[in-house]
Amino acid sequence: MRYLAININYELDQDWYFKCASVLDCYSYFDRLGPGDGPRTAIYDMELNTYLWINESHERTDERLNRIVNGAMKKIRAQI
Repeated sequence: MRYLAININYELDQDWYFKCASVLDCYSYFDRLGPGDGPRTAIYDMELNTYLWINESHERTDERLNRIVNGAMKKIRAQI
């Protein structure tokens, strides 16, 4: 899986990521989210180490978003 679909619910102070094989899979994941899951936040390409899409309410310097990506990458690498 190359991509991470990330969503953050700031009201509940929770965040999630989902590993996706394609960008289309990421958008399908976002479409399945319920109202309590928080909004679509970002799609991250783990091979290029860059964000392909970020919700306009977030900036590339969003500290929490970067922590989510770093934590996910550590977990994924540990599983390999």
